[in-house]
Amino acid sequence: MPARWQVLRCAPDEAAKPAELVERWAGATDIEIPCPVGVFADGVDPDAFDWWHRCVLQTAEPLRIEFDGLTFPADVFVDGDLVTTVESMFLPVHVDLDEGTHEICVRFRSLQSWLRSRRPRGRWRSSLVGAPGLRWARTTLLGRAPVYGNVPAPVGFWRPAHARAVAAAHHVTVRTDPDTGLVVVTGGSGAPDGTPVALSVSGPSGELLAQATDTIADGHFSVEVLLSDVQLWWPHGYGAQPLYHAEIDIAGQRTRRLVGFRSVQARTGAGGFGLRVNGVDIFCRGATWSPPDAVRLHTDRATMHEQVAAFADSGATMLRIVGGLLPEQPEFWDSCAELGVLVWQDAMQATFDPPEDLGPLIVREVTELLAAVSGNPALAVVSGGSETLQRPEMLGLDSGEFSMPVIDELLPEAVSRGAAVPYVRASPAPPAGSTDLAIRPDTGVAHWFGVGGYLRPLADVRSAGVRFAAECLAFANPPSPQAVERYFGSAAAAGHEPAWKAEVPRDRGASWDFEDVRDFYVREVFGQDPLAVRRIDPPRYLEMGRLAIAEAMLQCFGYWRRPDSGCAGALVLTGKDTRPGAGWGLLDVDGAPKAAMVVLRRVWAPVAVIVSDAGLSGIRVDIHNDTPDPVHGELILRATDTSGRTIVDVTREITVAARHCSTWHDAELSGAFRDLSHAFRFSSPATGAAEAVLRLPGRDVPLRDALIVKPQAAPVNSALQAVATARPDGDWDVEISAASALRYVRVETTGSEPSDNFFALPAGLPYRIRLTGGPAAATLGSVSSVDAHDVAPIEVRS
Repeated sequence: MPARWQVLRCAPDEAAKPAELVERWAGATDIEIPCPVGVFADGVDPDAFDWWHRCVLQTAEPLRIEFDGLTFPADVFVDGDLVTTVESMFLPVHVDLDEGTHEICVRFRSLQSWLRSRRPRGRWRSSLVGAPGLRWARTTLLGRAPVYGNVPAPVGFWRPAHARAVAAAHHVTVRTDPDTGLVVVTGGSGAPDGTPVALSVSGPSGELLAQATDTIADGHFSVEVLLSDVQLWWPHGYGAQPLYHAEIDIAGQRTRRLVGFRSVQARTGAGGFGLRVNGVDIFCRGATWSPPDAVRLHTDRATMHEQVAAFADSGATMLRIVGGLLPEQPEFWDSCAELGVLVWQDAMQATFDPPEDLGPLIVREVTELLAAVSGNPALAVVSGGSETLQRPEMLGLDSGEFSMPVIDELLPEAVSRGAAVPYVRASPAPPAGSTDLAIRPDTGVAHWFGVGGYLRPLADVRSAGVRFAAECLAFANPPSPQAVERYFGSAAAAGHEPAWKAEVPRDRGASWDFEDVRDFYVREVFGQDPLAVRRIDPPRYLEMGRLAIAEAMLQCFGYWRRPDSGCAGALVLTGKDTRPGAGWGLLDVDGAPKAAMVVLRRVWAPVAVIVSDAGLSGIRVDIHNDTPDPVHGELILRATDTSGRTIVDVTREITVAARHCSTWHDAELSGAFRDLSHAFRFSSPATGAAEAVLRLPGRDVPLRDALIVKPQAAPVNSALQAVATARPDGDWDVEISAASALRYVRVETTGSEPSDNFFALPAGLPYRIRLTGGPAAATLGSVSSVDAHDVAPIEVRS
C-alpha cells in the first residue's frame, strides 16, 4: 500500500474522531511501513495510550483497502467518518474507496483503558496474566503474559495493508481430493455478475495441467478441475513435497495459491493420539512456534523460510502455533508446505474460561484462518486452544461440570466444514469421550513437563507413558558463549544480574524460575553443585547447563521415537527466543541453534542411529528409517574400555524396511554376552563406551551414535586430538580422537558448519566429521569437552 503514515500518541480517549486532532498532526511521527508501535516507541507501554495512525491516499479508480492485521481494540475512519471497528486482531477488515483523495485514520485504543470496563468474570482465573478482563479481549498475550518474553505488547498494524481492485477475488477457499485429483476453488468478488473467472492449475514442475472457467453470480464463484495421477505430499523425511499452483483470474486480477494432495487422520487407539498421513503413521517431532521477529511480528519471505528450514533441516516434522500467541502469515504456511513441516494450529485462546458470548467470533477467526490456508497440505491438526481444559483441573475444579460450547460444539463444526484434518478439544486434552483428566500424560494429548518444571528424574520419561506431547521440555536454555558475550558482556551475568534474570522464563506467581529447573538437571547429569561451579567458573556453569538440557532432550526423544514407547510425537516448548538470553527456545533470538537443537538433529533425522542403555538387556541400537525406500548398509558396533582397548568390534550387513525401525542388542550383534552396559555389575565395568556406526552406499559421512557407559567423575587430561584434511570441494574432514571416553565433545569453528557436534567419543575410537563452508586452515577452530581439561586446536594435515 504505497502511502506514508503518520502516528500520534494520545492519552486514552483524548480524541474520539480525527477532526479533534487536526492541529496535532504537525508533530506526528512519520513511518514508511505501518508496524506495531513497539518498533519505534522505546520505553513506552503501548497498552497505556491511544495511538492514532493517518494516511492520505489518492486513487484513480475504486479500491478496496484490506487490513490483514489491526490490533484490538481499534476503529477505522475514512474522511472523518467511522466505517468499521476491529472486533478481533485475528480477523482482517477492509474499507472500500471511491476514486479521489481520501484520508484514512485508524485509532488503536488503549487496552488498559478498555479493560477498566466491568465485564462478567470467568469461572476460573488465567495462570498467564493478572487482568481477568483479557478473557474478553480478542488479542494476543504476547507482551502481556510474562512467560512469553519481555517484549512490548503489539499495538498497531501487525500485518500489512493492501490496496486491491474491487474485482479481485476474496475469501478464496481451495479444496483438494488426493483420491480423485479434484481441485475446487470458491470465493467472492466485487466484479459485476457475469464476469468470467478463470482457474488454471500448474504441476510441481510448472507445467500447465488443467484450466476451467465460471462466471460471477451474486458476487460469488465456484470453479473446479480434475487432475490425473496427482503426486502425494509427504511430511519431511517420509517422502517428497510436490506442490501445485492454482491461479484465479478475474478481469486481470490474479490470486495464486500453493496447494498439495494428502490425507490426514488421527490415530486414537488404546487411549493415545497420533497422526497418519496418506495412510502412514508419522512420528511428529518439532517445537512450538515463535515468530521470527516478536516485536514487528511480520517478516519477509526469506527470513520466514530460513527459520522454518532451521527446523526442517534438523529433522522436525511439526510446528505448533500456540493459542494465546498469533496466527502466522502466508509465507509461513508456504514455507511449511515446501519443506514438509506439518502444522498444529490452536484457536487463539489460552487458559481463560472462554466467554460463551464470544463463541461466534472465535469461530469466525478459525473459519477465516482455515479459508486462508485451505489447500495447503501442511495443516494437520486444529485445536480449541491452549490449556483451556488443564487450567480448571489444576485448580482442583471438575472441568467435566463446565459447559464450553465454543470448544465442544462450535469449533468442531467449523473445522469439519473448513478442513479435512483432526480436531482436538484443547491442548492438552484426554481422548474423545474419555473421563480422564487432561493433565494425564499417558492418554490423549499432553503438556508434559515431568522432565522439566516438575523436576522428575530423566528416567521418568520411561514411566510417564507420554502418548503425544504438544508441549514439553521447557528449560532456561543458554545460547552460545559468543551470544552470551555479545549481549551480556560475559558469563558472569548468568544466574543473578537483573538484565539476565529478566529474560529467564518464569511461571506467573512462582517462587522459582526455569534456571532453577536447569540447575536441577545439571546436578543429575554431572553430579555437581551448579551454584558452586557458577561461583568460580561461570562459563563452565553455563556449558554444563547447555549440556544437561541437551542430555534431557536426547534421552526423551531417543526413547519416544522407539516403536515400543507408545509415543507418537512430542513438541519442545519453544522453538525460538523472543529476547536475548536463556529463553526456552531451541534457537536463540538471532536464529542460531543452541546446543540442544544440534543434539536433536541426531535423534530427529529421517534416518537415525540411536544407542541407549537397555539395562539387563545390554546396549540397544535402534535404526529408524522414515524414508519411502529401504536402507541397506553396514552396521558396526564397537566398544572400548576406559584405556581405549577394543572389547567388541563387529560388522553386520543390515536392511531396514521403508518407514520402519529395526532394533538390535549388543549380544545379538556380537554373538556373546559381555555386559557392555555394566548392568549385572559382576565386577568393575568392562566397557568405557560403545558406538554404533551405519555405513550407507553413496554416503561419505556415516551415521553414528555413541554411549559413554562410565562417565568421567571430573575433567581429565584426555590427549584430545583433531586433525583436518582438505577435500577437493573446499570442505574439510576432521578426525577427532581421545585417550579417555568423553561426553559432549564440542567442535568450535568460525565460518564453517560441523556435520555433528556435542557428541560422545569413546576412548581410542577416532570419529571423522565434515566441516562445510571452506574456512582458511588457520581459522578452522578447536575441539573440547566438558569432561576434558585439554582443548585441542584443529591441526591441518597436508
